[in-house]
Amino acid sequence: METPWMLRVDGLGRRYGRGCARCLDTTGPGADTNSCAECGSIVACAALSFDLLPGETLGIVGESGSGKTTALRCLYMDEPATWGQAYLSSFDGGSRDYLQATLPERRELRSALMGLAYQQPAMGLNLQITAGGNIAERLLNVRVRRVSEIRDRAKYLLGRTEVPQDRMDDIPAHFSGGMQQRVQLAKVLANSPSVLLLDELTTGLDVSVQAGVLDLVRELQEQTGVAMVVVSHDLGVIRLLAGRTLVMKNGRVVESGLTDQVLEDPHHPYTQLLVASMT
Repeated sequence: METPWMLRVDGLGRRYGRGCARCLDTTGPGADTNSCAECGSIVACAALSFDLLPGETLGIVGESGSGKTTALRCLYMDEPATWGQAYLSSFDGGSRDYLQATLPERRELRSALMGLAYQQPAMGLNLQITAGGNIAERLLNVRVRRVSEIRDRAKYLLGRTEVPQDRMDDIPAHFSGGMQQRVQLAKVLANSPSVLLLDELTTGLDVSVQAGVLDLVRELQEQTGVAMVVVSHDLGVIRLLAGRTLVMKNGRVVESGLTDQVLEDPHHPYTQLLVASMT
């Protein structure tokens, strides 16, 4: 039976340190800390659960240290989760926790089924090979071998992400930050992933460049139907891109709902402070 969701996350969490039985009880918004009072371990995030529907964009918002980036890195298997499960409808029909996948399966998941665009483009790009070469690298991971097919795909994606095609054979180390972000988007879209994770995509970019990147992301999502999780501390970004929003504080979700409802009528005091700080 086909699942109604693309990504299901159930109780995801990540702890740094040796841990103890009181880590979850002594951390979180109620304690106003991520640090366990008993053992000093850091609970970066805990009890994160959501369903991501086909073509949907889910926003996760919170201040630095709220756990939102850690959650993405666990979902992309950059870091191991301490707790919880995650399921992709495109992986074994959503029947198996992909966080427990074998190493070969993980490589397939990361190269073909999912994509993560990092806040720092250098983490998602090889800055010393060409823009086209970065896209080729991802295509080769899924056994695309014909040079003509690779170059055609690279030209198409760079065009879609508004990177001049005459820069395809230039190395990203010579590009601006905004241009690097566009190349990174082209790279993660190369294999048409079913789920795209975006981490603070506009941080550090000029306002005019931010607007262009956000318009591009929204257009690509509408045209390709990829399901997205967008992490940001900027409520303007979340308002523009996300239909639903989770608000995180000290590693826990404190409020969730339709983005307009959360931002126009916030119920949790922390969300109220976030909204007030942006007005």
